Amino acid sequence: MKKFSSKGMIYPFILVLLIFTGGFKGFAQQVQVKKWAVVISAGANIRTMPSTKGEIIYVAKSGERLELAEDLGVWLKVKLKDGRTGFVWSKLVRVEIEKTVKEAPTAQPAAVKPVQPAQPTTVKPIAAPQAGTQVKEGKKRSMTAFYFIGGLALAGGAAYFLLRKGGLLNKGTATLKVTSNPSEAKVYVDGTEKCTTPCTVENVAPGKHKIKVERELYGKWEQEMDLKGYQEYNIEAVLAPFKYNFDSCFGSHGTGNGQFEYPVDLTIDNSGNIYVADDHNMRVQKFTSAGGYINQIRFSDYPVGIEFSPYNNKIYLTLYNQDNIAIMPTSLLSLKFGKSIGLSFPCSLGIDSTGKVYIADARNSRIVKTDTDGNLLTTWIVEGGESYPVDAEPGPNGNVYVSACWKGKVVIYSSSGTKKGEFPRKIGCPHGIEVDRMGNVYVTGFEYPESRVYKFLPDGTYVLDFGRYGRGNGQFRGPTGIAVYDNGDVVVADMENNRICRWKITNKTTTAATAKITTSRRNGSSFNGNSFRRGFHGSLGHSERFHRPRKIKK
Repeated sequence: MKKFSSKGMIYPFILVLLIFTGGFKGFAQQVQVKKWAVVISAGANIRTMPSTKGEIIYVAKSGERLELAEDLGVWLKVKLKDGRTGFVWSKLVRVEIEKTVKEAPTAQPAAVKPVQPAQPTTVKPIAAPQAGTQVKEGKKRSMTAFYFIGGLALAGGAAYFLLRKGGLLNKGTATLKVTSNPSEAKVYVDGTEKCTTPCTVENVAPGKHKIKVERELYGKWEQEMDLKGYQEYNIEAVLAPFKYNFDSCFGSHGTGNGQFEYPVDLTIDNSGNIYVADDHNMRVQKFTSAGGYINQIRFSDYPVGIEFSPYNNKIYLTLYNQDNIAIMPTSLLSLKFGKSIGLSFPCSLGIDSTGKVYIADARNSRIVKTDTDGNLLTTWIVEGGESYPVDAEPGPNGNVYVSACWKGKVVIYSSSGTKKGEFPRKIGCPHGIEVDRMGNVYVTGFEYPESRVYKFLPDGTYVLDFGRYGRGNGQFRGPTGIAVYDNGDVVVADMENNRICRWKITNKTTTAATAKITTSRRNGSSFNGNSFRRGFHGSLGHSERFHRPRKIKK
């Protein structure tokens, strides 16, 4: 908090004294302030409105002085010599303040009374001047000097408050109000993180600052801005997602280690290892993140869905003919089954941060929710039945995203089964669903001509897609399971091509980031008569504020 020095207290004391003795009236008659905009560039366009869209009505030369009518921040309103007003970009001029001090008012001569007709009177001797007459004249001259000195002192005090650091002419601080699409982007000022959108950054010092808005897995918007005090800057940033490039695939058709017969689903653990439900080979295979074979576990049934749980570091599995779920360690060296919960052709499953399991019970057209041991908690029907849900994936926002294959859409539910909405985009049999740590939703489109991966925002807003139908690199035939690494890379089960493919996120965006910036004066901060009076009396108008300075927000 800034402290008042004893030296700084002299000016407020003089001001208060002069106000009560009438000095303010003298000052008002003696000092005039005028502001000018001086052109510092080769030339400056004067427009009809504060925008480059405004018509040019005059071109001011370098060094030309224009009377400043109003400071709008980025634009200044000026008055031309012919009386017209226009607007000039603030970076093309500098503001000069001109003060004119007039002579102090002198004592007015006494009013002369009308001369009355002479009356006959007795002539008396003329008396010598009395001493009292000289005293009165001296008192008048003293009062004139007092008003003059008081006016000068008041002018000095006013100049102190106008020109001191943080004073009216130094324009205080700026405020940034920042929103972004998508939201939850971080806002930086000169490299220091300030807040997460939507948010407000207050008390930014006037001058040039580098402003940056950045969201993970998205591009950033940044710009150097010349901020002015008492201004509120509204920044509406539109960010763009990073593109994906095809990286590599591993696996082929067959029964050997590292080969597949319809790899229908996959998941990754905390170490990046990949687990694949190799459906027709009735096994789960484990690979390194680069696709190197590690080991496997076999079953007497077809594995359909598989999911890793960070909650307890276990692998959960659904089998085609089992009415319960299987639970394994990441080593794949043991297996146990949960209690019967009435599943009928279950497909994929998802697990939330508390370990709760959400199973797409396809033939029953419902979602089954269990605890970490597979014990039934609740169920709900998807889209009134006959929807054939294939996957159910919880997100960090409490939503559960369900792929209703036969309905061709992704439906949003609460964790208890209340429908909250659905994605506006229709997809030919949406299959696998994955949600990354930022809440982005990835969906595989299984049916031709989809055969691609879609990325959406948490509310279902379309972001991008990649992949096309085919057998070559960067193509799919019936993509099903999907998993996303923390860095944004994606691995996909390309079922009918019998392989697992990886797509890497790049640092190139689909489009350029943009931002709409508007400025406005904060309430009560415009430099005019009213605001000057509010600022002046707010600081000095009451003895309590004079003796006890107000707290200053850091």
